[in-house]
Amino acid sequence: MPRTLHLIKHGRPRIIPGVPAHDWVLAEGALDGLDALVARLTPRPDVIVSSEEPKARATADGLAARLGVPWRAMLGLHEQLRYTAPFHTDPANFEADLRQFFDHPHDVVYGEESAADACTRFGNAVQAVLRANPHGTVAIVSHGTVISLLLAHANRLDPWPLWRSLGLLDAVTVDVPGLRVREPTT
Repeated sequence: MPRTLHLIKHGRPRIIPGVPAHDWVLAEGALDGLDALVARLTPRPDVIVSSEEPKARATADGLAARLGVPWRAMLGLHEQLRYTAPFHTDPANFEADLRQFFDHPHDVVYGEESAADACTRFGNAVQAVLRANPHGTVAIVSHGTVISLLLAHANRLDPWPLWRSLGLLDAVTVDVPGLRVREPTT
């Protein structure tokens, strides 16, 4: 029987212009939808591991408290590196940059890490989490871009529509090994 992995996108961040997205915290009310997320996590996770970014850590902490399971942060689960990427006040400009990022996976076109490099780094971290946590069901709280890249790679999908479909405080459930998508995103 395959193991279960829930890949969870963090809650809504408090966007702070001039501060790198890697340092953003959760916005007020960002975990209000936690009960709906918990209801979708079948089977329930035995352990939660998160990115070290504050918004992912806070999401994992709230989720673990709600489920009564342990959680810990781990290196390598962070979002695509984009410290030098411009801050966009218009979401359409942000999406245009991300579209270029997805369309040119081997080039550094947005931020400091190519899509291929981010996918490899995140995939290696996910495998390390699974080796370190042999539980039947593991949840990883991370970020939309890297989750989309990994799932697209493992399932031979286009990452762009996957990224667009993955909401905040959302989850995709996959079988391990293989990372085959078990349940679609909402």
